[in-house]
Amino acid sequence: MTLRGTRAFTARVDAHGRCRLTVTENEVTERTLETILTPERTCHNLAVSSKKKALEEVATRMVATLPMLTTEQVFENLVAREKLGTTGIGHGVAIPHCRLPRCSGIVGGLFRLTDPIDFGALDGEPVSILFALLVPTREVDEHLDTLATLAARFEVPTYCEGLMEADSDEALYQAALQVPVSRAQGQ
Repeated sequence: MTLRGTRAFTARVDAHGRCRLTVTENEVTERTLETILTPERTCHNLAVSSKKKALEEVATRMVATLPMLTTEQVFENLVAREKLGTTGIGHGVAIPHCRLPRCSGIVGGLFRLTDPIDFGALDGEPVSILFALLVPTREVDEHLDTLATLAARFEVPTYCEGLMEADSDEALYQAALQVPVSRAQGQ
């Protein structure tokens, strides 16, 4: 099974030797997000004034639930990744991420900022939503699949609107777990 965006593909050979491709929408996306994001790593009102401060605060909050990592280690790796190119994907969203040898599994954190900040996003827009991702060094394909899944979610305007409307950490967490439905799909 390969995950691309919000679809999972399964190939099977039938009794006549023909390959049958089955496409499953959203199932893998939901399971993935629930396994990497926790309420403890979700914050609906993060007050920071710069990209550096945001990464520092994200590192501090992520490490609070990950005793095998240090704030300095996470912060330095997030900054190093950011120096390679912005993780601001546009439309007010950034997905800062890095690989860490002491990370035991893919871990996510969702942060909505009280005020948008310049993140050097591709579209030049300030960022209000950060989804931080910490990944074990060895998990290359899973890392890319998770990034693709997150990017696909954030492409759906109604999904982002739901995140922006959340008025508590729990509401933000629950909004994040919702399956994105575009206006076109919902009509």
